[in-house]
Amino acid sequence: MFDAFKEFAIRIGAFALLSPLILGMLGPALSDMAFAQDGSGDRRMASFQAADVNHDGRISQDEFEAFARARMASSGGMRAAMFSRLAPEDQKARLDEKFAQMDTSGKGYLTPDDWHPQS
Repeated sequence: MFDAFKEFAIRIGAFALLSPLILGMLGPALSDMAFAQDGSGDRRMASFQAADVNHDGRISQDEFEAFARARMASSGGMRAAMFSRLAPEDQKARLDEKFAQMDTSGKGYLTPDDWHPQS
């Protein structure tokens, strides 16, 4: 009986050690599936259109900054509180960095394909 318990404990221990690794590998795939199935694409496009104030199909850096600041102001939460405590030049630097992360080709504007404001 002790051997059966020991084997069970070893299996549970292995599962406990491997489950974060397995979930880590599956997480992005599951996230992409959920994104495709739950209408998030529609929400993402709606937020893109809201940020694209002049409706030219592109989000300029100024449009992005205005959108991000408005979202931060209306969202509340820890992230918004931390952002609001930053000096204005640090806020601008964070927004510029985020814009650059999304504008991977360096074209100076964002398209719907680039638009991932939550990432």
